[in-house]
Amino acid sequence: MKPAAVHQLVAGFAKGDAISQEAQALRDICRESGFAAEIYAPADRIAADASGDCRPLEDYRPQPGDTVLFHYSITSPATALFLASSARKIVIYHNITPPDFFTPFDATIAHQLATARQGLKDVASHADAVWADSAFNAAELQALGIPNAKVFPLLFQPEGLACPPDPAILSKFAVPMKNILFVGRIAPNKCIEELITAFAWFHKNIEPQSRLLIVGSDRSAPTYYAMLKMLAAEMGLDTVFFERFASPAGLSAYYQVADIFATTSRHEGYCLPLVEAMVKGITVVARQTGGTPEAMGDAGILFEDLRAEELAELFGLLCSDAPFRQTVLNSQQKRVETLLKRPAKAEFLKLLG
Repeated sequence: MKPAAVHQLVAGFAKGDAISQEAQALRDICRESGFAAEIYAPADRIAADASGDCRPLEDYRPQPGDTVLFHYSITSPATALFLASSARKIVIYHNITPPDFFTPFDATIAHQLATARQGLKDVASHADAVWADSAFNAAELQALGIPNAKVFPLLFQPEGLACPPDPAILSKFAVPMKNILFVGRIAPNKCIEELITAFAWFHKNIEPQSRLLIVGSDRSAPTYYAMLKMLAAEMGLDTVFFERFASPAGLSAYYQVADIFATTSRHEGYCLPLVEAMVKGITVVARQTGGTPEAMGDAGILFEDLRAEELAELFGLLCSDAPFRQTVLNSQQKRVETLLKRPAKAEFLKLLG
């Protein structure tokens, strides 16, 4: 018997955010399948331009036969609402960043992350089913004594990447240079300082005509963001651009001008931007950590313990060795084809059943 509705609870909602994108994709699948479906988040955590896609938590009213999906990654008012809901409960675990990354920069966020991790087992125990968006996250649940988590890999909407690029951004970066791109939250676990250090070597010793574009909201950890800007200034890097949050049109433009997508993150539950970069035909270089290898498949380039100058040399090789670059791009194209063939709707409905 179909549930009367399949609603979702999230800690926050913003266009471009990976969890928000998945919630939208699942909502669309549910509506196409005949279910009523809405997304709910704390009112003060709904981005101004996303109010039409997400409703405030206080509007959530479970009815008999409903199912509620709770995207869990940090403590929020949505947690208590989920626990109190009379609906059939499903947790989707998106990983909780270890609070130690945030402790030097934001004690409040570190506390929220620690609280979320402490409450994870209790939240899971009150759920009728637990899903994880990567095998890495499922293994983490298993280690915490939460068995039987089903793996439902993170969804993405490739049609969103087809947005026409922002002409202002294309104009800003029109002068031909080698562009290394990072897209993601500006958060301490991303270890962007390591990317800046590697870029400094690349820019000063290999390719002077180069830029580093850092695209992502500075709201996750403002102190960390300020530290990164100071680091770039101290290293005399005037071609490091902190672009902050990007609209869909802006993101499309950044992907269009990029030569390499690079991430030096040391903790990832999955890492959606590198998938987007592969879809856009950009060579991807990523640290082998957490769920990143699952997102990459056998594509792109994964590294572990490269020094800054070694990572810079890898950037240089991708820029100068056309056959090597094409080999990497071919591997990524195969990965993209596999991802686009995924029967996500059938997979979701089977798990939901």
